[in-house]
Amino acid sequence: MNIKKITLAIVALIIAFTACKKTNLADNNINGEALNNFNLQLPSNFTELPLNAATPSQLLNFSWTIAKPGVSIIPTYKWVAALKNGSIDEPLLEIVSNNNGKDPKLSISFLQLDAALGGKGVAPGAVVDLIWSAVAENGSVKLKSADVFSVKITRFAEGATPFVLLAPAYSTLSAPLTINPNSTSENITFRWTKSKPKTGGAVVTYKIILAERKFNAAGEELPINWSIPLFSFVSNLSGIDTFANISYKRISDSLTAKGFSSLPTPVNLKWTVVATSGTWNQFSDYINEMVIVREVKVYMVGSATPGSWDIAQSTRMIEDPRFPGTYFSYILLTGGNEFKFVNGQNWPPFAGAIDWGQDPAMPAGNITDVGESNIPITVTGVYRVTFDLSNKKFYLQTAVANGIGGMGMIGGFQGWSQPATKMNYVGVNKFILLANMNTNDEFKFHDGNDWNNSANNLNRWFAINPATSKMVVDPGSGNDNFKWAGANGRVRSIWNGSDVLNLNYDISSAAEMRIVGDGMTGVPAWNPALSPQMTYVGNGVWTKTLALDANKEIKFLAGNDWGAFDYEDNSGGSQTLGVPRKIQWEGGSNFKTPTVAGTNYTVTLDENNQTVTIN
Repeated sequence: MNIKKITLAIVALIIAFTACKKTNLADNNINGEALNNFNLQLPSNFTELPLNAATPSQLLNFSWTIAKPGVSIIPTYKWVAALKNGSIDEPLLEIVSNNNGKDPKLSISFLQLDAALGGKGVAPGAVVDLIWSAVAENGSVKLKSADVFSVKITRFAEGATPFVLLAPAYSTLSAPLTINPNSTSENITFRWTKSKPKTGGAVVTYKIILAERKFNAAGEELPINWSIPLFSFVSNLSGIDTFANISYKRISDSLTAKGFSSLPTPVNLKWTVVATSGTWNQFSDYINEMVIVREVKVYMVGSATPGSWDIAQSTRMIEDPRFPGTYFSYILLTGGNEFKFVNGQNWPPFAGAIDWGQDPAMPAGNITDVGESNIPITVTGVYRVTFDLSNKKFYLQTAVANGIGGMGMIGGFQGWSQPATKMNYVGVNKFILLANMNTNDEFKFHDGNDWNNSANNLNRWFAINPATSKMVVDPGSGNDNFKWAGANGRVRSIWNGSDVLNLNYDISSAAEMRIVGDGMTGVPAWNPALSPQMTYVGNGVWTKTLALDANKEIKFLAGNDWGAFDYEDNSGGSQTLGVPRKIQWEGGSNFKTPTVAGTNYTVTLDENNQTVTIN
């Protein structure tokens, strides 16, 4: 930018302003060549315009509508401004509009306007209240705009250049930013581009400010007063760096201090950064949205659980999105033993570690993390355990005692009749059922005995989110039923919540089961179509008597070609006869045949109990 040329132009403007005498702007009577009324546009009335000394070439635009000529002569325009307590007919400033007065717009740089105000005696850094208008003239007629706007302008003092936000990425209620509220080692990193002070100005420092998004009853977002933020953080290096690493715990503690005490409840925020140089505050060009969910990981640990008191083997619970702070698990608990809840796989006093148990001062089902007792289990069974952190409650429910517990299925295959048909428990949060279905039969996975799901200790069922095709806890509408699209016959349905963040299911044909491998005498190796079929005898049990070669391998395939549902070994390679071996459907090694070849081995596959036995 050629500052010298701009300065000379400013001097010429100031001379013109100084020589200016009273201009008759009040007479809008039309004589001869007429002009039609016109109106001011931008900046809007009562705008505040602080002039940024760090960006002297930045333009301000004053605009208005066109004053249409009554006959033929196109008018020219001037922008005029007067002191607010003065008269617009005695302007302090008069400037010809763009394009030698032909455009209904004045573009003037910060530097030009600052110099013009300085030439009129306005002190550096001072605030001046003006009123402004525009005057159209066609040689015989002068016409002032039909309205007059107010504007508050601050002359050069300090300044900082514009900058933009970079991170974290935009997050929403449907895709929130999830944080561990107790972590001091994990951070949200806020980043932005650099802002520079005016030449010779004070060093720029930065502050991140956050505010809550609020809406009225009509769902319209309310404006935010950034001068009163929810909370703020100074950037790294005492405010000098263009980033800030704020620990998850600090974020969570700040939210809690402002009344957001329910950790799992989403917090809808907006955030921006303000750069400060001396007395100048420059806000980032954009404002970002941020939805934070403080993820509370809840585990079960104790002698009643599969992992006993080994905290590393504790069982993580599934979060119920319908009830913030609610977690649940379907688990076999052993009678005569105990358990408790923990928020991670470390015991206190590990930093951030919390454990909860029965509140000894309250009735059974109330939790506390201070002086708590272990929770006793009197009867062995498959329980639906629900942990309600928001209300400090827990529920132990079994299908036998409560009608709620375990997992079931309800749908066209059984007439949509309550209670749901119970599935077979095969492990923590894993169930299986073999049942006859017809083509296009629909169903839901359902853990209770009626449709009331209005509380977190009542019925819970599952369906498919059509947007993601994933299995979700069903709030009661908006999701799709599961559907069997295959032929009429026996169907295998699996509910699998072993990955608590990605609930899964599998529906496959159970019309046949084959033994495939290289361990069967006289059978082509690893050829599904030519492999022997087992006989289904009911209750998930298949059997087959055949000749086996020694020390070879087999597996089980629910079809006549690869790609069908199959079972692999989960026993560690056992070859012991007469002892059930654990099986799995999620991948693994093949089963070993006995150490001695024989012509009369009976192989029994039990899907309900997830075992295979060779006799």
